[in-house]
Amino acid sequence: MSKEASLKFHMNLGMLIRSAHNSMTERFVENVFDSGLNISLDQWMVLGPIWQLGSPSQKDLGEICLRDKPSITRIIDSLEKTSLVVRVSDQIDHRIKRVILTNSGKQLFYDVLPIMEKTREEVRGDIPEEEIEIFKNVLSKIIKNLNS
Repeated sequence: MSKEASLKFHMNLGMLIRSAHNSMTERFVENVFDSGLNISLDQWMVLGPIWQLGSPSQKDLGEICLRDKPSITRIIDSLEKTSLVVRVSDQIDHRIKRVILTNSGKQLFYDVLPIMEKTREEVRGDIPEEEIEIFKNVLSKIIKNLNS
């Protein structure tokens, strides 16, 4: 493949989105590692909704985090193994498992929050807010087009 063809391929929308996602993930992982904390991006993406919602069901977490049942189970298992969350049965329907942050999980959430904010600032750089909003709107339209 010629250099020009390779560049053209890498400039298509899908590749740009994938490259941006990979770069953002790598930067978050680097920033977390540099801070001495031990949490993966997948774990962080699950901790946020738990913190925000209080005690979401495992099923709801999967939907919110766009993860299938085996993936969300694996992530919650790893969080539970490190005592960051606990699963408890729903008071009304005991088949439903709710996920709750432990004190250690809450502390880790607060410790990672400034790292996430630093990563967001690095991602945004000097991009004006209105361009960020346009980009988010375009991505939302792409998702809507593909899901309708």
